[in-house]
Amino acid sequence: MRQFKHIVQYAFLLLWGYALALKLSNIEQTKNEMAMQLFPAWVADILWWLIPAIQVVLVLLLLFRPTIDRGVQASTLLITAINIYLLLGVTKVFGSTPCACGGIWPGNNHWEHIAWNSIFMALGILYGVLAHRSRPVRDVSADVDRKEGAVF
Repeated sequence: MRQFKHIVQYAFLLLWGYALALKLSNIEQTKNEMAMQLFPAWVADILWWLIPAIQVVLVLLLLFRPTIDRGVQASTLLITAINIYLLLGVTKVFGSTPCACGGIWPGNNHWEHIAWNSIFMALGILYGVLAHRSRPVRDVSADVDRKEGAVF
C-alpha cells in the first residue's frame, strides 16, 4: 500500500510540476492558448493565472507528508474536471471542439488527453479507496481510562 501511495503521489507531482513548468516558461503562450478555449474571454483571463496557481498549491500539498492525502484528492478532482471539459467538448456539447493546445502535449488529440487523464483519475480514485480502507477503525472509546496493573 505504501509503495502505491508513493507512486500516485509522485505521478501527480510530475504531472503538475511539468504542466506548471510549461505554463510558467511561456506565460504569453499560456494566455493565448486559454483565449482559444470555448468559454468567454473574462473566464480565460481568470483561468490563465488561476490554473497555474492551483498547480502550485497542488505541488506543495503533494510535497509534505501531512497534506499528501489532500493533494491527491484535490489532484483527482482537478484532473476529473479537466476530463469532463474535454469530454463535453469532444461530444460537441459546447457546439464545437475546444482547442487541445492547453495540454501537456499539444500535438496529441483530445482522445489521447482523455485517456491520459483517465489513468490519473483511476490512480487517484484507487488511492482514495485504499487510503480509506487502511484507516484504523476506532472500536475503543477514548473516554475509558485504563488502570495498569489492576485485575478488575
